[in-house]
Amino acid sequence: MYLLISTPLHIFLFDTETGKLSPWRTGDGYYFGVTQKHGTVVLSHSGGHLGFFGGNSNIPRFTINHLIQPHQIEWVEDKILVTNTGKNCLSVFDESGNLWRDIYFNEIRWDDKDKGRLGNHFNSIHRKDDRVYMVSHNYSRPSELWILTWPELEVAETIVTEAAWAHNIWLGSPGKVICNSKFGSLYEVDSCETIWDSGEENVMTRGLAVSDEYIFVGRSMYNERKTRSWKTGGLWIIDRKTLKTLETFTFPGSGDIQEIRLIDTPDECHNEQIISRKTLDYINKTSSFINWAYRLRKSHPSLQDDVFPFSQSVRFFQMIPRWKKLWSEKSNTI
Repeated sequence: MYLLISTPLHIFLFDTETGKLSPWRTGDGYYFGVTQKHGTVVLSHSGGHLGFFGGNSNIPRFTINHLIQPHQIEWVEDKILVTNTGKNCLSVFDESGNLWRDIYFNEIRWDDKDKGRLGNHFNSIHRKDDRVYMVSHNYSRPSELWILTWPELEVAETIVTEAAWAHNIWLGSPGKVICNSKFGSLYEVDSCETIWDSGEENVMTRGLAVSDEYIFVGRSMYNERKTRSWKTGGLWIIDRKTLKTLETFTFPGSGDIQEIRLIDTPDECHNEQIISRKTLDYINKTSSFINWAYRLRKSHPSLQDDVFPFSQSVRFFQMIPRWKKLWSEKSNTI
């Protein structure tokens, strides 16, 4: 089975049979969300926009630079829902990439992750039936699950959980399952029970995908924010029936795990969308310099940190496409 895994610097393709992790896309900024519909793949990243790849065009399309540190996204019917984390809101785009509306749920208009930390840090979104489920990390406060109506996107219920730093949502046989990220576990919201525990210290659970047989959970280490692009990530594979860990993979130098998507298999965490292996050809584009830096980090643990000038050079190459896009937009408005 193949998985698509997003980290700060890469979109990776992972083969669960061989354990091979292959760089698949780089150079758009800090990666996070992945969604798709009818052969079009959409990526969210810190470039401030969504990228559309495939469908009826071989030329990528990009939205306006409206987003700040967007996290998870999901294509629902004719809308794309985006947790616009930095602006502490839910942003909604149409299928053509036009901004439809921003939805604010309180007076907070900025998710200041480095100072007051008063924002909700909305990070995960998932629709099932006539409800949309949105996870609020909430920093030092208990994480929350916000339940919105569909298609109105009005708040129907807010559930305060006993989880901390929560991410992701799976609405399946165990119930409403989220990543209890701070404690390296999976947590069921209604029963307030831990249904799976990694049994490891100083690890975070973030990134979740579910097939008929397996649960795939992203494994990240506790890191300072500035080192998240360089550290070792990983993956747990859990038997869905027994909730027992089957395998643990580590990916030296990959950076934190942000999102996991199944390939050629329905994914219960993402509207049972099926991303085909063929569709991935549309997003396959990497920087030789960033890939070289990744190989160095794998073989030299001392580089798995924010090391000057190594990390600054990688950031520069990662952001070049964003700067080109911003310059192009500026030139077109003059």
